[in-house]
Amino acid sequence: MTKKNILTGIVTGAAAVAFTVGGAAGMTSLTAAPSTPAVAPVVWDIPMPAAPAPELQSALTQTLSGLAAGGSFASKQSYIEGGLGRIATRAADAKFQQKQAEGVFPLTFNVMDIDQNGPLATANVTATSATGNEASMPLTFVQGPSPSGWQLSKGSVGALMSAMN
Repeated sequence: MTKKNILTGIVTGAAAVAFTVGGAAGMTSLTAAPSTPAVAPVVWDIPMPAAPAPELQSALTQTLSGLAAGGSFASKQSYIEGGLGRIATRAADAKFQQKQAEGVFPLTFNVMDIDQNGPLATANVTATSATGNEASMPLTFVQGPSPSGWQLSKGSVGALMSAMN
């Protein structure tokens, strides 16, 4: 007898024994119940959004439009979490004036996939310039004292300014 025949005989015999023992025990299926509990999905150190919040679209768009409107960034501090310092305000004004001269403004915003987690909201934003260029990025908003009730986080202000390149 070859090794292959011996192995086939052992496997067949083991299956027959399992079937016979299972039938004697009243089992109707050869599948066994899992011995370990089901695995639940877990996310570590990442706050999960409370719920999608499409009703915030208007307020978040208003915040972005307020930042992209004409005028100095000194008058737009209420739309930025914690405001900008004097030097950052000057740098933002210089970049804004440069982009305005290039015909980038006005910008239009499409705010999508909004999730709110307490006083924070995240959204995927596509900014379209007057020249037709688009930039898409995730932005974070914080509830705060602004005309819209929401401010752009400092990190997101940097991302938005970089996207204007």
